[in-house]
Order: sequence, then structure tokens, then C-alpha cells
Amino acid sequence: MVNSVLAAGIGHSEAAGLLAEATADIPLVLVLDGLENIAGSEEALSLIGALVRYAPVSTKIILLSRIDILFDLASGVGMDQVAAVGEAQLAFTAGEAAEALSQAGMVDVDPARAVEATGGWVTGVLFEAWRSREHVAGTGGEADPLHGYLSSQILARLETEEQDFLIITSLLDEVTPARAAALGVAGAGGKMAALRTKHVPVSWTSENGMRCHPRFREYLLALLERRDREEVKILWKACGELLHSEGHAEESVEQFLAAGALDRALDAAEAVIGKVIERLDFSVAERWLQMLAPPGSPGVLRLATAELMLAIANEDYLRACSIADRLHAAGGRDELAQNSPTGASIMAWCYWHLGRVEEMRSVIGVVQGNPETDAARYLMSLVSHRDPGHIEAPPLTGGPLDAMVKRIHYAHGRFREADPTEASQWTSAVSASWKIGTLRATGHLAEALNLYRTAGSEGRSKAWLYGIVGPELMIDLKNAEEARRVLEIGRGLIKASGSLVFQWLSWLIEAKLELRVNRNPVAAAVVLDRLEAAGGRSYAFIAEGLDTWRGLALLMSGREDDHVAKVLRRAMESMLEGNRIIDLPAVGVYLAEAEWRRGNATEADAAADQALAAANQHGSNHQLLLALADFQAVIARRLDAESGTDSPWHEIARALMAQGIPVDRESHPVIALTEFGSTVIRAGGREVKPRIAKSLALLAYLASVPGHRATREDLLAALFDGQTDESSRAYLRQAAHRLREALPEGQGPFFTGRMLEFAVPVVLDSESIQFEARLTEAARLSGSEKLSVLLQALDIVDRGEYLPGVESTWAVQRREYLEHQAAQARLEAAQIAFKDQSYQQAIQLAEEVVARDPFKESAWRLLMRIVSAVGDEDRVVASFHRCITALNELGITPSDSTRALFDRLRR
Repeated sequence: MVNSVLAAGIGHSEAAGLLAEATADIPLVLVLDGLENIAGSEEALSLIGALVRYAPVSTKIILLSRIDILFDLASGVGMDQVAAVGEAQLAFTAGEAAEALSQAGMVDVDPARAVEATGGWVTGVLFEAWRSREHVAGTGGEADPLHGYLSSQILARLETEEQDFLIITSLLDEVTPARAAALGVAGAGGKMAALRTKHVPVSWTSENGMRCHPRFREYLLALLERRDREEVKILWKACGELLHSEGHAEESVEQFLAAGALDRALDAAEAVIGKVIERLDFSVAERWLQMLAPPGSPGVLRLATAELMLAIANEDYLRACSIADRLHAAGGRDELAQNSPTGASIMAWCYWHLGRVEEMRSVIGVVQGNPETDAARYLMSLVSHRDPGHIEAPPLTGGPLDAMVKRIHYAHGRFREADPTEASQWTSAVSASWKIGTLRATGHLAEALNLYRTAGSEGRSKAWLYGIVGPELMIDLKNAEEARRVLEIGRGLIKASGSLVFQWLSWLIEAKLELRVNRNPVAAAVVLDRLEAAGGRSYAFIAEGLDTWRGLALLMSGREDDHVAKVLRRAMESMLEGNRIIDLPAVGVYLAEAEWRRGNATEADAAADQALAAANQHGSNHQLLLALADFQAVIARRLDAESGTDSPWHEIARALMAQGIPVDRESHPVIALTEFGSTVIRAGGREVKPRIAKSLALLAYLASVPGHRATREDLLAALFDGQTDESSRAYLRQAAHRLREALPEGQGPFFTGRMLEFAVPVVLDSESIQFEARLTEAARLSGSEKLSVLLQALDIVDRGEYLPGVESTWAVQRREYLEHQAAQARLEAAQIAFKDQSYQQAIQLAEEVVARDPFKESAWRLLMRIVSAVGDEDRVVASFHRCITALNELGITPSDSTRALFDRLRR
């Protein structure tokens, strides 16, 4: 047909139209590739245009070209019949790249990384994979296969001027005519217009800009590096000037450094290095300092503040003081302090760490009325509240010195203000340790422990983390072995830091370990003597710690003379004068004990009240409770002085009991309640039996609520399912009466108006409260110690059902709650036993979980892992099928994670 048409003298375009019309009603896809080869031929393009115009609807035509080509489609083809697909649409997504790489057998290549590196460019993704194999030969004279492709298939097809344009402008992430001109490129606009018609792996922006695909730009930069060194340096410097003029000072530093323009690099670095450090790019800042601030250069003074910031961030107080001393020797320390309040404050901070208080005063004395140096003046409050240079807490500025202010807040016991949550990124990063310390000091031990376990990998403030915060946390957790181990690690880090203050604090913590955990006052006294001999009393807050723990050591040694009270009162007076209250709850409790031994009951009560007031300022009773655990008689005596039964001291007593610490059981009657398996009341050492069963439930409810008191309405709702008729109200009164009747005279609860409460302080010791207290204790521990406490808790609930025979709404809900808590504790115990390779114990615990709660899939998965670890494949299968059977009762099937685990264990 085509030959006959052409033989008849019909033109090529008309012949193409006739050919297209001849395919009517025949579904056809026609692909024409390589159209860039006819880009300059109007006749050829006209022929393709005719083919497209006359093609029937049943024919789809796909035109492929490496460059943009214009076709004359006349008016016969509507815009709705034409679609253009460009780079953006063709770019791989991560999912598409994964599929393509998988089909190519390249499953070891990360598709997301390949897409990120190439901008999704299909060719780039595939070459990225080949590049990773490191065995595909390149082309076009290049060793790298992608570079070879770019050389032979991209650049070789461009004019020399176009190649030069791409290579020179590869210094820029985005190329515009103006930016290219700044690099010295003439006629940049025309060159970019020409490149639009070529096949080049770039993206065109709406602002007439161009961005090379990352791997293409990488290749162009490699080509630039091969050019004459002096020529390239000129380009680097020009690029640096452009970036600096655009406000990209940090990026300009790198260009100036590459060009060897150190004076311009120093100008730019001086303006931005502080921000680089604040965002934690310490390696970049260190490199700049090495290149721009060698000894004797102008950069030493101009970048001194940055070097001081790095020293602080790395806890290298020796380095920071050396910098300050060198500046002082050269006559530049005061100049830096005047020009950089941040530098002045950091120098003062480091002098403080080394015990060089006079140099500290000298540095901050140069600068007056500045928020940053005010932070250093606040630091003086830890040396002496009477120091004329000190000030109260300054406001935060959002700068790096906020870290100092918040650490001082912590040392003062101002825990609410010490929280770094709202601080800058730099402040939070270098002070993660004080976050742990604040959590520990306020009693959030589980949260503090979790944060402590991850903080070590972050690499900041390790001397404080391991030398101070970690050991104190382990002391509160009663883990002497771990406290000693971490303390030794911290000692090495403290020595490297050069901080005398950290060394003093480390000794205080060692003394605390000997007293609170090891109960060895003699060993503690030896440590405190060493600290005193090393000059620890020269700083007020250290002297207060010395007196606090010295006083406890004397009390534990049985001393009852005036000297003990004198030591502790000196600590309290100093703390109150300086508003340093971090250890004031402890000092108050110890002084109360010392005064009582001297026969001064009034002074003892006043000291105890001061301890409670300090705890209220902390916003936490944790420090107070720790001290009261050392001397429980303090709170018992304080309760005796209270006329009512709902004072703050009663709340403290209940908190101690919740932790399993008895509050002077000889001073207050103990009512013990057995709740699991049977319900039994014991008072005065004997079993008592109320005449009606509801009295037992009433006592169990009172044991479970704060203060062991409840309103009539609450009791009716809990024990009588909310019935408020006269019969229920009368029965409630009868239950309370029979409970009082059964208990020793004067111990039972009475109604006072709407409130049922005990007339005298009692210790209500119920099994469910013991169980919950064990779980609370376990949450603070880990490993075998945690397992031991969890098993103690489970021993309690394993005695039988909670309040058997009692079926009120409250009893049923509490029974379900305790069962849930027990199941979680049992599962956690099984996980710990499994981790410790105690497989038989782990199997027993996991089997108990699924026996009590067969619908807990996590327990079935754990059981399968355990029996697999002991090589019992048959039991893996049996456990999986038991799981299926159990879940079928609910009409559900095992989750994907359970099935995946089974499949993995069966391989």
C-alpha cells in the first residue's frame, strides 16, 4: 500500500496519514523512539505530525525523545487526546525502585537510599545499584559505570560550551542565569535555554532555574576537580562570595576554605560558628577551628568563644581554662569578655569547675548588666550566698548559657525550673544528664532509669552522667553493685574533665552510697574526711552536703550529743540562707532525729516541718520519703503531735506504707487484711470475725482508697451497686457498726457526717496493697532483682481469688484489675527469666499466663520463643495450635505477627 501510494506521487506526510487511517478498528500501540535524532529535520517532523493527526482512536502513539520536540498537530487533535510525560512523572518512587531492583536481582540495594541519592532518576537508580556492586566496568573512559554512561550518553552529545556551563555551575545546588553569571559564566541565559532542548538529567524550576540530579551533579563536580587547581580556586571563591551575599554564610565558609581564602572564611565563620555548635555539628566546628584558629593567628581570639563552647559541650574544663589562660597571657581575655558575654560566662564557668574563684570573679567583673554573664553570677550562689557578685536566678535567654542556669536550678533543688523540655536543642543535648537527675530527685525512678539507659550513647555530659547522676539513681534503687561500678567509670571521666567540683560531688555520692545502701557510717566518714581535706568546704553547696551526710553518719553510729545537732543545724541554716534546698528534706529529718535524742521535742517537730516544707517546694516527696525511711520514728512522733487524721503528715505516712515501709507499728495499731483465697481480719495479733460479711468488704474498700476514708455515697456505690434506698443505707451503717464491734476498742471507723474514717491513725495492711507496692518497687528495678520482686508480688495473688464470694460492682472491677496486673507481672517475669536463660522457669510462668488468660497473644508468642530456645519444635507447633483454638472461641484468628513468628521458628 505504501509503495503504491508513493508511486502515485502522493507526498510522505499524506502517505503517513493514509497509513494511519488504514489501521482503523485495529487496536494498536505504536512506539517511536529516538526522535531526538530527527530534531533538526522539518520534513521528518512533519511526517510524524501527520501520522499522529490522522491516527484513529483505536491507535495509541507513544513518542520518545531525549529532548523537547515541537510537533504541528493542527486542530484535528484535541488537548484532551495528548499527554506529556516528563522527568517528574518518570522519576521512581521508593516502591517502584524496589520493584525494579528486585526484578533486576539487586535485592541488596536499599531502594529508598537509591532514590534519595539520584532524585528518582531511573537510570541513576539502576546505576546506583550497579555502582554498589563495584564490578561493572565503565564506559567512556570512566571507571564508575554511571559516570561512564553520563560521559558517553549525556555530555558527549552536548556542545563544548554547554559542557563547560554544566561543569562550572555544578558548584551550585540550583542554577539560575544570575547565579551562573556570579561565577563568571557569560551568556548564561542562552546556554540554559539551549540545554532545555537537550537530553540532560536535570529538573527545571518555575523560576527559570535548573537543578541537576544528585548523581549527575556529583559527576560534574568530579570533572571540575580535574581542572587546573588555580582556575578551580577562583570558582570556589566566587561561589563563596555568592553564597555569602545570599545570606548562606555557613555554606560560604566551606567554599572559602576550599579556595584557600582563609581571611574570608574567618569572616564568615565568625558569624555562624556559634549556630553550628548550637545545632550540635561539633565535628564541623572543630574542623573550622583547626583551619582558621592555629596558634598565633587572628582566629584564636575571634573564634575563642566557639572553642570555649565546644570545650563545655565535651566537659573539657581543663581545655577551656587553658584557652582562657592563654588569652590572659596574651592580654586578650578581658577583650574577649567585653566583646562576647557568652565567652566571658563560659570562662567563668570553667574557672568555677577548677576551684579558681578569683579568676572567675575577675572575668565576669569586666562585663556588667548582661543576661549571659548574669548566668555566671548566679553560679556564684553555689560558692557563697554572701558573695557580693552573686545574683538570684536570671531569666532564660534561649542561648547556650541557659544550660548553666538550669544546672544551677537543679543544684538549688528548683526542680520545676530545671526541666530542659523547653530549652534550646544545644542546651537539651548537653544537659540530658540533669533531666535524669531531676526525674530521679523527684521520684520518677522508672522514667529516669529508662532515660539513663539510652543517654550514654548520645555522647554528651558523660562525666556528670556516670560520675554523679548514674550513681545517685542506683543508690535510690538500692543497687549497690551497679552504683559502685558506674561511680568508678565516672571517676575516670571526671579526671579527664579536670573538674574539681565533679570530684567533690563524686565523693559526696560515695559517702551517700555507704550510708543509705551499705549502712556503713565508718566507711562514709573516711570518704567525707578525704573531701574535707581536699578543700570541699570552700564551696557552700559542697559544705552543706558534707554536713548533711556527716550528720547521718553520726546518727547511724548512735551519737546523741550536741555535736550531731550542731553539724546538721549548720547545714540547714546555710541551705535556708542560700535557698539551696536540694537536700533540705533530708537535713530536716536527720536534725529532727538529732534534736529528739537531745530531748528537744519542739525543735524536733520544727525541723521535721522544715523538711516537709522543702519537699513541697520540690514538688515531690521523694527526698523526704528516702530520709524518713532511714528514721521512721520521726514520722511516727510527728503523727502523734497531730490532732486530726488528715494532715499532710498522714499523707506522707500512707506513701511510706505504700512503699512497703512500716510507720512505727508499735505506735499505731495494725489491722491486717487477708484478701486472696479467703477474707480474714487480724488486729492486735489475733483473728477477728465481724458478724456480717459486708463488714469484710467494707474494710477491703477502705484499705484500697487514699486516706482509708470514704463518703457514704462512695460506699453505697461501691458495695451496694449505687442503691441509695433506706434499706441499703441502714445495711451500710450496720456493716460499719459490726466492723467496729469486731476490732479492738477505739480502732474501728466512725461516720462523721457523710465521711466514714478511722478515729485514730491505723496501719491498714491489706494483701492487695502489698501486691501493688511490690509492682511499684519492681518498676524501679531491672534484671534478676526485678524478677525476684515480681515473684514476691505473684506469691500474694496466687493464694486465691480476690475477696471470694463478694460480688459487688466495685469488688468485681477491682478483682479484674488485680488479675490484669498479675497477668502483666507474670508475663514480664517470664520475659526476664527467658532473657536470663532460666528456660524452665520462663516456660512455667508463660504457661500460667495463657492458662489464666488464653486470649493474650503476646504470651503465646513468648511461649513459642521459649520452647524453641530449648529445641522443642513439637511444642512450638502445639503452642501455636493451642493459640488458634483459644482465639477461635472469640471468632478471631492469630495476628500476622504471631503467624510470622511461628513461620520463622519452624524454619
